[in-house]
Amino acid sequence: MKNILKTFTATVVAVTFMHSTNAQSAIAGLSEKDIPDFSTSTIDSATYGQKHNNTLSDIDPRAVKDFQKSFKGVTSEEWSKLNDGYIASFTADSVQTMVAYNRNGIWHHTIRTYKEKKLPRQIKNIVNRVYNDYTIINAAEVYFDDQPVYIVHLQDETHLKTIGIYDGEIKEVHNYKRI
Repeated sequence: MKNILKTFTATVVAVTFMHSTNAQSAIAGLSEKDIPDFSTSTIDSATYGQKHNNTLSDIDPRAVKDFQKSFKGVTSEEWSKLNDGYIASFTADSVQTMVAYNRNGIWHHTIRTYKEKKLPRQIKNIVNRVYNDYTIINAAEVYFDDQPVYIVHLQDETHLKTIGIYDGEIKEVHNYKRI
C-alpha cells in the first residue's frame, strides 16, 4: 500500500510540473500537512517554465545553501519564488532538474526528466519486460526521500500509458486510447 501511495504521489507531482496542470484535487486526499501546494502557487510575474528575475536575496538562504550543497558545480540554475516555497531548475547533460523547497527553505522533492537513453538499465528492463510492445517517450525520477519513484510515459500504435515504478513494483497510472 505504501508503494502505491508513493507512486501515486510522485505521479501527481511529476505530471503537475511536466505538464503544468493543477493537481490540487489529487493532492487533497493525502494526509501529510507539510506538502506545499506548488501546483496552485503563482510564480512572481511569470508562468512556470519561463526565466525568472528573482535574485538569490528573494530566496530563503536555507534553500540556497541546501541547493549549493546538493548540486555542487551547478551555477546556471533559475530560481522561482512561489506562494508556498521555492523552485530551482536547471538542465545539465540533457537532464532537466527541478528542486522544490517549502517556504522555510526545507527540501521537499526533486524531479529529474529525461529521454529513454538516460533511464537506468534496471528500470528500462522492468518496463520492457511488461510493456515490450511500447516505446518509451520520456521518464521522470521523483525523489521524496532516498529512493526515487520513476514515472515513465509509453506509447504504441493505439495507446498512451503512464506507469510508475517504485521499489521494483510497477503500477499503471494512466491509459489513454489514441485517436
